[in-house]
Amino acid sequence: MALNDVTTEGVERAMVEFDRLGRDAFLARFGYGKARGYFLIHSGRRYDSKAVFGVAHGFDRPELGPLEPQDFSGGDATVARRLAALGFDVERPRSNPKWIEEELILALDLYLREGMLSKTHPSVAELSERLNSLPSSKRAADLANFRNPTGVAMKLANFAWIDPGHRGGLKHGGALDRKVWNRYASDEDALVAAAAAIREEGRLSAVPTNEPTNVDVLVVEVEAQHVERFRVSVPGQDRMATRREQSLVRAFHKHLESQGRRVTGHEYRLPGSRQALSCDLVDETDNVLYEAKGDVLRTSVRMAIGQLLDYRRFEETSPRLAVLLPHEPAQDLINLVHSVPASAVWQTDDGFESRPPSDPSTAVTP
Repeated sequence: MALNDVTTEGVERAMVEFDRLGRDAFLARFGYGKARGYFLIHSGRRYDSKAVFGVAHGFDRPELGPLEPQDFSGGDATVARRLAALGFDVERPRSNPKWIEEELILALDLYLREGMLSKTHPSVAELSERLNSLPSSKRAADLANFRNPTGVAMKLANFAWIDPGHRGGLKHGGALDRKVWNRYASDEDALVAAAAAIREEGRLSAVPTNEPTNVDVLVVEVEAQHVERFRVSVPGQDRMATRREQSLVRAFHKHLESQGRRVTGHEYRLPGSRQALSCDLVDETDNVLYEAKGDVLRTSVRMAIGQLLDYRRFEETSPRLAVLLPHEPAQDLINLVHSVPASAVWQTDDGFESRPPSDPSTAVTP
């Protein structure tokens, strides 16, 4: 088989067959998939260039028959070059469109859960499929490399470059990358709500711009609250940190109740928001809000502090605050928690230990 076997007449006959059968039937009959990059343009119509070329070979060399997809490669160096030499116009792939906010939110959600990943990682492949299923992906339906795993991995590396807690990454991201980071990286609840809306509806729901007033604070069961938070996670993406956090909350809940404390969770229903904010544990007896994290990373501790300060705005009783962790953090992170002021509480082999701030009025003893 040689590419030079294909002639202008063979290509024209293949296009006639394409028109007679229609695109889908033509591709199915000869075993080709739809082109997503190179198209033969003739008389104002677009033809899948590789499929037409392979079928043209059968007209020019009937003793050999049409080429099958695996017999040759398409692209600039092969099919496109030969078709151009025969006098045909070939439409080359367009460059990938810039990432939009909905796509960046889903990428940031993955980055903050799992960090910078390789293009072969299953979560990267899963996100690539998700991005290609969004309604916005129709603008690039013919691009073979639209939001492919390589592009997704590169975007995670862009966020790693922005992340102050990460060294390295890929520098050349866009201005919208930083805007999305600044909006969502320190607001876990907003990110979860935005990502969930995009997965369900394919778009970002409107976010109220005014400061919420008359927030409803609901007392809920701790276990029910955590089942709900687990449920809204994407199937297959419930990672170890989330599981550790749930296990930690359950153990601490049991620990507090064994001391005769009344323990609940609080949900904060903001007007105009589809997603309620939720505090992990509330010691109603001692008036303490607890926010738990499944690891002791700096970003997690900082996020817990921000969440606690957010929740306290809606409480009428000015509760004390505490960050609940799976094991003892570094002293610098304890100092960070104390600066709020809040107490640092962590799990030990024997139970739980706390390191309260110096001001006794803000100290927490679990």
